[in-house]
Amino acid sequence: MTIAQGKISLDDRGCAYSPEFGDVYASKDGAYEQSRFVFLGGNRLPERWQGRDQFTIVENGFGLGTNFLTTLKAWREDPQRSGKLFYLAVEGFPLQASDIKTFASSSLKAQAEELAGKWPTLTPGVHRLTFDEGRVVLDLYFMPSSAAAKKLSGAFDAFYPDGFSPKKNPEMWEPRLLKAICSHAREGSTLATWCVASAVRKAFTEAGFAIQKVPGFGHKSEMTVGRFEPKFKHRRSTTFLNSVEKPQSAIVIGAGLAGSAVARELARRGAQVQVIDAGPVGAAGASALRWGVVHAQPSGDDNQLFRLTRLGLEMLQEELRSYPELVRTEGLFQMARDEAELQKWQQWFAQSKPFSFPKDFLRLMSAEEAESKIGLKPRLGGLWHEGAGIVAVAEWVRARLNRSGASLLLNTRVGTLSKQGKKWQAKDPLGQIIAEADAVVVCCAADTANLLPGIELPLTRWKGRLSLLCEGALTDLKGAVTGPGYAIHSPDNWIGVGATYESAEKQMPLEEAHRKNLSHLTDLFPQLTEADAAGFYKGFRCVAPDRLPVVGQVPAAEGFPNATGIYVSCAMGSRGTVFNELAAKVIAAQMFNEPIPLEADLLRAIDPGRFLKKPR
Repeated sequence: MTIAQGKISLDDRGCAYSPEFGDVYASKDGAYEQSRFVFLGGNRLPERWQGRDQFTIVENGFGLGTNFLTTLKAWREDPQRSGKLFYLAVEGFPLQASDIKTFASSSLKAQAEELAGKWPTLTPGVHRLTFDEGRVVLDLYFMPSSAAAKKLSGAFDAFYPDGFSPKKNPEMWEPRLLKAICSHAREGSTLATWCVASAVRKAFTEAGFAIQKVPGFGHKSEMTVGRFEPKFKHRRSTTFLNSVEKPQSAIVIGAGLAGSAVARELARRGAQVQVIDAGPVGAAGASALRWGVVHAQPSGDDNQLFRLTRLGLEMLQEELRSYPELVRTEGLFQMARDEAELQKWQQWFAQSKPFSFPKDFLRLMSAEEAESKIGLKPRLGGLWHEGAGIVAVAEWVRARLNRSGASLLLNTRVGTLSKQGKKWQAKDPLGQIIAEADAVVVCCAADTANLLPGIELPLTRWKGRLSLLCEGALTDLKGAVTGPGYAIHSPDNWIGVGATYESAEKQMPLEEAHRKNLSHLTDLFPQLTEADAAGFYKGFRCVAPDRLPVVGQVPAAEGFPNATGIYVSCAMGSRGTVFNELAAKVIAAQMFNEPIPLEADLLRAIDPGRFLKKPR
């Protein structure tokens, strides 16, 4: 899936104009005024969001963001506004941040500056931006509308069908597309658009909306409004949505990367959270790692792993803005393993495979240029990951647990989980109740499967050992480099090289593990021939057969029929630093019936139910 950067200029009337589509971005009578009249007024906003816990809007055709910014302004000015506002917007030709600021309506300059400051890298997929301490959430679907219609999940309360004229851009108004988007309507949902084309109105009617034409804005004599009143019971997939009331309390089993992320997200939504861990402190297991690398995993075919790590990295960057002392994301160099891999990467860029990489995301880099960035000359050139880097893993986990306000119960092993009435109970190995709550999230790596009898979770453990070097061993290296293994030189002079990938059942001698790791170092930097290991870190990775994480609501299964209210976050392998924040947001969205910040096909790819004989 590819996207093209949108182009914008001014026409002879001074209106924002698209050379590609030969049409203006908004009415010559005023963009802000049109948005207020057509999209807010036509959907009876702000009245309809007042007193609601949350309200969700979908827009097809984000453009300059005028409708979002107008909605944001109205929401902020309304003392009776909803508790949260979710805004899902589709855009196949995203503009640059500078365009958002330059061409903003004079009434929206402040809001446009704010949006531009959060504007994401122009890569395909979902990009989540948050405002007002998370009370306003903007999910940008940078992809063609035809693709987005298949990837939306959840339900909306209001629909803004916008975009260029059907004559200029017929794909955005294709009846099948409009019906697909409308299939996500809640009962009582509304829509409003300036477009009154008969084919468009017919598509809305066939999708279950009661449609009428009403007086339009400015030089447009009419516009279209509608209310969702289906004649037949509306069937919408709720596979990934919670089917019970929003939980007031939750148990999180595991106080590592996954568990601390979940605890923070649930606490933000007002849940009373108790975290239980068998260790003596938070981050006692694999998350005890002092520093870890964070970067996306590129592929030439934009595979699921690349898409997931892209989104995970973006969410991680957003979260880590609250912990600046624990992160260094000035960039990371990934060296090619050999000349063949380097040539493959060069072909990606020459052929724009899988898409044209923005320079503020990923670019080719020679060994000489890499030396100027990382302080040492690598054996080969490779990729420069802008915005990637290293994070102080254990400190971050403990800081996040502390900020969450969750109660922490340590040195306690959960033996079983059972449901009594509407409550989940966590019991110790002797059958004594440790805690009970409305929901449970299991985040204890490979041990997760032991707590879910009857659920087919084929998880395996792989040992990883990292060799720690003496201070002074890599004084010239700045930050981190990956490739055949990786090397880290942190700001506090922690130096690690690794890591092994060993079977949990077999015992590799420590000396051999060090030799493997040090061979990675000399492969990266042939000039380093005298490095010695002074210690090591050991952890166990949890891995699923398809090498993707296992995240979300647990399905009912034979032997475990009453699974409502139980979730898992595990199997992140070597990428726990990248996946943990994404996983937590997916689980919180499912638990609280919020829009899920993930395309529907990726949600299925990480769903715990994918290993059942009959996947849901």
